[in-house]
Amino acid sequence: MTCGRIDLGCTKCRLSEKRTMVVAGNGPCSSCIVFVGEAPGRDEDVTGVPFVGSAGKLLNAALEAAGVGREEVFCTNIVKCRPPNNRRPRKDEICICTDLYLASELETIRPKVICALGQTATGHFMDLKGRMSDVVGRGMTRTVCGRRVRFFVSYHPAAVLYQRKKMKEFDAAIRAALAEAGMI
Repeated sequence: MTCGRIDLGCTKCRLSEKRTMVVAGNGPCSSCIVFVGEAPGRDEDVTGVPFVGSAGKLLNAALEAAGVGREEVFCTNIVKCRPPNNRRPRKDEICICTDLYLASELETIRPKVICALGQTATGHFMDLKGRMSDVVGRGMTRTVCGRRVRFFVSYHPAAVLYQRKKMKEFDAAIRAALAEAGMI
């Protein structure tokens, strides 16, 4: 289910030029946790659903290992359109999309916990100084959309696919976020 205000025909930034579909967040609008990634990949651009490719399968496996079904959580991305050649979204693209859409999703859902997946999502919510490994799995309180929420950082599942040595930390970070949300 789509939550918040999303324009499926958005042309506000250059990402709209090459995308197939706008990929709005997906999951229950009453979810107490929101997982936020970087951007849709190829599979997401085709289906219009976030985290359905290889990275999504890895996220689903981590959720299932913790005893939580994907249908119980809300998943979204910082930007809603696939960047060309899977490049990182640029600052202006992030600003436009988060102001227009991500903020609306988070204001509608009002999650207890936000789990940022990867450097781009983490960098949107906090000034990341140092390495990702310094903050992965740590809970902190942040102000998001004018509300105090518990905030967790995890590696992006796509990064874990390429660096399998991070799998244990990824699983632990997902589990910690779910525990803080009261889901496990």
